[in-house]
Amino acid sequence: MAIEAYIRRRERFSAAHHYRLPHLSEEEARKTYGPLTTHGHNYMLEVTTRGPIGADTGMVENLKSLKAVIRQEAIANLDNLLLNEDVAYFRSHAPTLENLSGYIWERLAPHYQGDRLYEVRLAEHETLYVERRSGSGEMYLTRGYHFCAAHRLHQPDLNEKKNRELFGKCNNPHGHGHNYRVEITIAGEVDERTGTIANVGELDRIVDEQVLEYFDHKHLNIELDEFRELNPTAENIARVIWNRIGEKPGGARLYRVKLYETERNIAEFYGG
Repeated sequence: MAIEAYIRRRERFSAAHHYRLPHLSEEEARKTYGPLTTHGHNYMLEVTTRGPIGADTGMVENLKSLKAVIRQEAIANLDNLLLNEDVAYFRSHAPTLENLSGYIWERLAPHYQGDRLYEVRLAEHETLYVERRSGSGEMYLTRGYHFCAAHRLHQPDLNEKKNRELFGKCNNPHGHGHNYRVEITIAGEVDERTGTIANVGELDRIVDEQVLEYFDHKHLNIELDEFRELNPTAENIARVIWNRIGEKPGGARLYRVKLYETERNIAEFYGG
């Protein structure tokens, strides 16, 4: 039986664009995208392929070949260009992350038979990226946020000794704090007219009201009702965030809440 593995190549490119689009009024464009001025991004592109590990090479694919395909089909057609003017596709399509990653996918796909092209991930900033994956008609958009909060890990139905054994310094009676980073991932099909799966501005508003204002600079055990009885572990905090955001923030399906308590302690919650 062949052993399958995944290989990922990371590349960067820079490009500029604007959202003054011929098929949208200025009012609708501003509501969908925000400011319409021309601006640029230093994009991070990650392309993942999959397949059997070659018995003769020990590789899924020669990284030199993967690099060449990405640079020929994506980077060479996008880098240091004004997308709306210099790339024919974006004269009629909004230069959103969703459309840009879809454009890259379509240029790469002919080089990989079957489902060997597994994922294209494109970030315009560390707090905003999209992913397209093989076998899914949906696009995944992730937005990142920060808040600071204190908590104490403590189970009321356990005695003091057991709590100290279980949670260590995190059971400090006066609590301790973290600079939390939370990523909200939503999923949906790309709207052909706007080139988006959701209104990111509306997503920001919901997260700001329901998460950041609610959690930031609070002692979770003391100030938030959910944690009067519920132990504020990273897993439970992610679950509470999920419930507060709702099922369709910004108009797309909530897919994942990913909470970084520290850079080494990370929880993911998918509902259910």
